[in-house]
Amino acid sequence: MKIIALILCFIYALWASPKDTLIVAVENEAVKINPAYSEDHDAVIALIFSGLIRFDENMKVQPDLAKSWSISKDGLVYEFELRDDVLWHDGVKFSAKDVKFSLETFKNPKNNTEIYVNFKDIKSIELLGAYKIKITLSQPFVGFLDSLSAGMLPSHLLENENLNTSKFNQNPVGTGAFKFEKWKKGEYVSLVANENFHLGKVKSKRLILRHINDANVVTAELKNGKIDAALIDSSLLKSFEKDKKFKILREKSADYRALMFNLENEFLKDKNVRLALNYAINKQAIVDNILHGYGFIASHPLENSWAAPKEVKSYAYDVKKTDELLQKAGFKKNEKGLYAKNGKILSFDIYTMSNDPLRVSLAGILQSEFKKVGIEVKVVAKPAGSFDYSKVDSFLIGWGSPYDPDFHTYRVFESSQDTNKSPSGWNFGHYNDKNADEALEKARNSLDVNERKKHYAEFIDALYENPPFIFLSYLDFALVYDVNLKGIKPRILGHHGVGFTWNIYEWSKN
Repeated sequence: MKIIALILCFIYALWASPKDTLIVAVENEAVKINPAYSEDHDAVIALIFSGLIRFDENMKVQPDLAKSWSISKDGLVYEFELRDDVLWHDGVKFSAKDVKFSLETFKNPKNNTEIYVNFKDIKSIELLGAYKIKITLSQPFVGFLDSLSAGMLPSHLLENENLNTSKFNQNPVGTGAFKFEKWKKGEYVSLVANENFHLGKVKSKRLILRHINDANVVTAELKNGKIDAALIDSSLLKSFEKDKKFKILREKSADYRALMFNLENEFLKDKNVRLALNYAINKQAIVDNILHGYGFIASHPLENSWAAPKEVKSYAYDVKKTDELLQKAGFKKNEKGLYAKNGKILSFDIYTMSNDPLRVSLAGILQSEFKKVGIEVKVVAKPAGSFDYSKVDSFLIGWGSPYDPDFHTYRVFESSQDTNKSPSGWNFGHYNDKNADEALEKARNSLDVNERKKHYAEFIDALYENPPFIFLSYLDFALVYDVNLKGIKPRILGHHGVGFTWNIYEWSKN
């Protein structure tokens, strides 16, 4: 891997970074450059495509392809006035027909879209004119407006295509700030400015997004001037702190790390075992020593959301409590100091992504913490996508969305989203709790914000009583960028720091 990294560094060293070109490193690479397959608003996708609405630096909803909208008092009917001055990147005019096509595409189960659950409640879509559309839901879903930040698709290019296999997914056409130019998989995507962008002039003519998931390579490339901006691992920040060639912007996020339990595991299906494991971890030590203060202790999945309760129950670091709960579950320590029951040692695997250094470190710490109290754990590190998250004993997981609190909660914890039942679901651990289900359903369908807060508090209480995860920590991100780069604005970030390029069309070099 080190040899490959050095070769890539040599190749990219040949690149220049002219004044009218931005080169930015991003961690993840989309499988398909298509908004139907990315709820996280992947960096490339968010730059090529536009939604009906967008979010500003304060995460407030703003018009995008829609000029204005109205929502009925019962939360069922949405009417949108659309812009009439927008062109697709191929020069064809955008219209309400494209919105109708996009929404029907998102809600069609045959398309296997990642965002299906956000559009499944659409009952009807009616064109009221070339630039006006009416959408009726079968039941209220308050997060629906946020869902419409998903990029719209061009009907004239896709109406006769199989979305799953279309070449469009590798050669996309949108209405966003940048036009697709080239995708060299595993290395970079190059984009050019959209001269007709409806939100304003794009200040850099070209943008290259380099896919690099090795933190050391990112650091080296910033230092040698081959990258203009990147999110940097907090452990590597010291080399930039006194370097006058760079600025550092600390950005908050909704992104958390946790250990997901598989409730089909013979040991982890026992609630008392999961509770015991929660008490066995010193989370503050993780924040101090692994995150270097770039984060805080996590207790639940909505701590950086408006829906977060002011007071929540949490698990203190208490190994005596761990012992009490394991004894309650029928475990006793054997002659080797390991907990066992009916002749079986309490042991399980923790799977993690080998290409994510933070998760590998966290898995190692968990293994060490559990060993201290007499629980045998094996860490298995494999490349992302090389194993089935829903089949392993446990998984070092990460979630978190800065958008409506329904995002990254309903699909992750609600029992109908169990991957055994729903291919598009994210409930990989097969969590099934009636109280959590009921609270999530009420929260997503209630029109009153205070009612929603109440139901999310009930949901968080349910997670505490019957934990599906060990919530470990929330992450802050450090954006390191060339001192000559202007126009960068902070915003609360999503999973893996997604969103730091949200206004990149305003970025420019001196």
